Amino acid sequence: MLEVKSINVYHGDLQALWDVSLFVNERELVSLIGANGAGKTTIVETISGLLTPRAGSVTLDGVRLDQMPTHKVVKMGICLAPEEKGIFTGMTVLENLELGAFVPESRRIRNGTFQFVYDLFPVLEERKKQTAGTLSGGEQQMLAIGRALMSKPKLLLLDEPSLGLAPIIVKSIFGVIKQINETGVGVLLVEQNVAAALGLANRAYIVENGRIAGSGDAKGLLDDEKIRDAYLGTG
Repeated sequence: MLEVKSINVYHGDLQALWDVSLFVNERELVSLIGANGAGKTTIVETISGLLTPRAGSVTLDGVRLDQMPTHKVVKMGICLAPEEKGIFTGMTVLENLELGAFVPESRRIRNGTFQFVYDLFPVLEERKKQTAGTLSGGEQQMLAIGRALMSKPKLLLLDEPSLGLAPIIVKSIFGVIKQINETGVGVLLVEQNVAAALGLANRAYIVENGRIAGSGDAKGLLDDEKIRDAYLGTG
């Protein structure tokens, strides 16, 4: 489905990614793990069209995305729930969700998608008339994911969905991510909670200093002594 091939990405004059390649198969859940500042967010922002690589390519089902604006990338079937949630705090929950269905194809089927989102996150239906800025941190994260799902993506990009949340809320969020993937939506998950990310994913890539430093089956990486020592603090 998704193929990222040898991309080099810059922030201004500063190079952030070097020759990064990865792929996500249809209906697969893949994690990007690594330290803060390693380049994980830059990778998903490039895939989503927020950044343009100076070299390399990003394709979805064989179609080049790397020169497309973000709204066309969404139309092609990729949507990002960003690290800082990115919701419109002065608008209601319902209005935020409606904005997620701005692509004509998703707008036509939005009633069914609303129900899908509400089934995943019942609290959003209960609070659909509430101003988004008054939601708890966990509820705002649910809204950010729900809004991304309103575009009916083939591939959902999630950037640090557990950031700043209490452990019990993180467990709930990760359970919903698994449910989303089981409905047939591919997921590329950026996450610093390495144990949780590897426990959820099919495969994972290790990102270090803007490069892919390793990859493999998620369970195998979780059991790898070097990975456990570097990212879980255990040998």
